[in-house]
Amino acid sequence: MLNNMTCKTTHRLIQPFLLFFALLLCLSFAQADENRYQVEIVAPAPFKALLEKHLQIIKWRDNPRMTATEWQRLYNLAPQNIKELLATEGYFSTTITPLLEKIDGVDIAKFTVALGAPVLIDSVELKFSGAINLQAPIKNLSPNSQKLQNDWALAKGQTFRQEDWVLAKRKLLTSLLVERFPNATISNSKAAINLESQTVALLVEVDSGPAFKFGELSISGLERYRNRIVENLNPIKPNSIYTQASLLLFQTRLQESGYFKSVTVTADTKSASLGKNNEALMTNDAVTNIAPIKVTVEENKSIKIAVGAGYSTNTGARTLLTYDDLDLMNRGWRLNSSLKIEQKAQFLGGQIQLPVTSQDYRDSIIGNFNRSEIEGQTLTSGLAGLRRAWGPRKFEQYVGSNYLIEQQSVDGGDTTSKKVATLSYGVTLRRTDSDFAPTKGYLLTMQFAGAPLDSLSEGRFLQSHLKTQAYYPITDSTDLIARAEVGMVNGKNGAPEAYLFRAGGDQSVRGYAFQSLGIKEGDAIVGAKYLATGSVEVVQWLTKQWGAAAFVDFGNAANRVQDLKPVYGYGLGARWKSPLGPIGADIAYGQATHEYRLHFNIGVAF
Repeated sequence: MLNNMTCKTTHRLIQPFLLFFALLLCLSFAQADENRYQVEIVAPAPFKALLEKHLQIIKWRDNPRMTATEWQRLYNLAPQNIKELLATEGYFSTTITPLLEKIDGVDIAKFTVALGAPVLIDSVELKFSGAINLQAPIKNLSPNSQKLQNDWALAKGQTFRQEDWVLAKRKLLTSLLVERFPNATISNSKAAINLESQTVALLVEVDSGPAFKFGELSISGLERYRNRIVENLNPIKPNSIYTQASLLLFQTRLQESGYFKSVTVTADTKSASLGKNNEALMTNDAVTNIAPIKVTVEENKSIKIAVGAGYSTNTGARTLLTYDDLDLMNRGWRLNSSLKIEQKAQFLGGQIQLPVTSQDYRDSIIGNFNRSEIEGQTLTSGLAGLRRAWGPRKFEQYVGSNYLIEQQSVDGGDTTSKKVATLSYGVTLRRTDSDFAPTKGYLLTMQFAGAPLDSLSEGRFLQSHLKTQAYYPITDSTDLIARAEVGMVNGKNGAPEAYLFRAGGDQSVRGYAFQSLGIKEGDAIVGAKYLATGSVEVVQWLTKQWGAAAFVDFGNAANRVQDLKPVYGYGLGARWKSPLGPIGADIAYGQATHEYRLHFNIGVAF
């Protein structure tokens, strides 16, 4: 009995080792099979890379089910496969010398490629039919047949490549589809190759179809909101010429309005009202085909409540409560309100945004209460104001009026109170390749705020503030980011602290505490009349989403221009391209304080 139990126990102990050795044996055989078949391509570098990427015998050589018979079949097919691949690059007289040999048990398929002469484009013929041929010559509407001829991408004498041929036709058709001719088609295309002369004759026949103007607007999906909310966001004028860009702009404006979960904007060009004989009869370029605009929306929930928590290296840990009402008092007014409690600052405020007017004005009412304890200064303020904004995102402007009540307490100093009524104007220019993760272009904002009347304010002043950020791609994986900010306050009487300047922190001079650069008063740092800061940063992307940064920040705040002596911060950081925009973590050294600081930043601060 004991011997039987011992055998069973021994078997259980040995079994895992047997499985382990069997696995190692299988792996060794798999490795041996993987190296059993090899392919060698002898061809010029760019074409060699093409063949190694797409050749079937290379794709299947490491397949564990590969057999000698299948290997021979792929070897026999490879020369034709090579010719087909090189034909896409314009080489139709290629000579391939194959060789199959076995060396030390390894089957090696070798293919020596002689390219021959490439096929060159000898002639290009573009033929147009449809309404584009009826266009009156007195107006240079785009697109027209002459401009399409001039913009054709393939020139005589150029090497014929299949990819270039496809892209050229696509570009030609897209030029028609996006403007005036949404039903355009390529009715015929042909590349006639003459192997004797090594030339190709290209023919493309395009039917533009009828030209269109935009018609009436129809809306579906609205339940709570009135039609005018959609109508006022419509940038398309009645009877304007059809363009896809206009439809995209309309859809973008509806999506950004905040009222809708989903938006679809289309123009019905299939069942549209056509002119005589289904052709666009043009007299002085008047198009008689009308395409109705159809908008389908799904509304967002009216009430949204959210709770959050976070941390900022500027103001510490925080909790956040937000309450949004997209249909305040059943009038389509949007209320955005929040309560934010941080270690160094507290905020309670809200904004009521009225529906966009038919003139594209965006009006809002603002009210908030702020309290902060930063660098020995305690500020408590309440603000109420009105604001009107207009213009596209690329060139947005606003005017506003605010009334501010502020109390300032300084450690080791006095407590003061001020009341001011201000008028303000601002403009923001956005010229970047992306709103969330820009790599090229610039952002610029200029703001002016002043208290013009002594009767409504305790003193008069004018604040001017400019901030810009530029992006430049040094290489495909290396970005240069430069930032500058200047500010100035003029006036016989002192402005409230809310309109003065301090520097330091995540979006200012890294390496220094938040708002620690300013004027020394008592035991605190208070705001100054002048501000100047800047930054130069290089980001090296190591992968598509992760990168490393090196930067130099500089700047300061002072009450006199001659006292604006910059302090410097240097550092290294990590970058991540998140769905919300770039997220950064930096370690910076403050040259003036000889201290290291950790900084976090999210998104683009514009």
